[in-house]
Amino acid sequence: MPVVPMPENKEAARKQNAETVVSFRGRGLTSKQEIQVDVKLGSINSGIKFHVLASKTNSYVEIGATAANVVNTLRNVVLGKEGTRLCIVEHFLAAATLWGLDDLNVTVAGPEMPLGDGSAQIWTDLFEKAGIERKTPASTIELREPIILTKGDRSLLALPDNKFSVHYMMDWNHPRIGKRWQSWDASRNVTEITTARTFGWLKDHQMLGLEDDVISLTEDGFTQPLRFEDEPVRHKLLDLVGDLALCGINPLKFKAKFISILGGHEIDVEMAKRLAAVLSKVAN
Repeated sequence: MPVVPMPENKEAARKQNAETVVSFRGRGLTSKQEIQVDVKLGSINSGIKFHVLASKTNSYVEIGATAANVVNTLRNVVLGKEGTRLCIVEHFLAAATLWGLDDLNVTVAGPEMPLGDGSAQIWTDLFEKAGIERKTPASTIELREPIILTKGDRSLLALPDNKFSVHYMMDWNHPRIGKRWQSWDASRNVTEITTARTFGWLKDHQMLGLEDDVISLTEDGFTQPLRFEDEPVRHKLLDLVGDLALCGINPLKFKAKFISILGGHEIDVEMAKRLAAVLSKVAN
């Protein structure tokens, strides 16, 4: 993999960051628009910020990638500010997290991030082709006590540990899915989850015009060959990582074991808020 050489001083680093650009143009899930996305490396400790084109004013609104800016979690994670919305940010955030890109300025000329094939691979491929070195941040932030969230039959736990890991248990009434359990930590290849595509019922995807783009469930199978025998649960791990990034830092920095049982975006974002509170206490 090509590696970006490290500048010799901070001024050179800022210049390099300002000039490093990754661009992608692709179709949006709901808008059906061709959306242009340009990514630049940001200054150290600036976090991930989206600059979203507001259709009413034709100007860009800055929206930080934090749980405090989440306005909807029904089908995907939606960030919002001043009436401007940006949908489907979780796959991009997962890609940035797993590539070790903590500080980014992301300009989006549309209301949503392009879906691609429903995984995070479009972004990680672009990072790699641009010569951006993947880095795994060290887990240095202690979680001093468990965080336990429940909502109906869904649960999400954050347990103190000596490293970061995510675990997911799903239970779908489908003959090819059923009960599934999968885990990921930094000792495993990121492609084990970044290439896992989103999925849903064929009838729903047909209404959205997505049946040819992503995995759809039929009564007894899938409309496309799977990349992994348990690809659906791996995608749940991908979503979880992306949602946890809304705590404001790269979640891989936490010494914590995250265990999700039937979880989804709503409970993930609540966990991100709790982690942000932990970070606030550490800072003070």
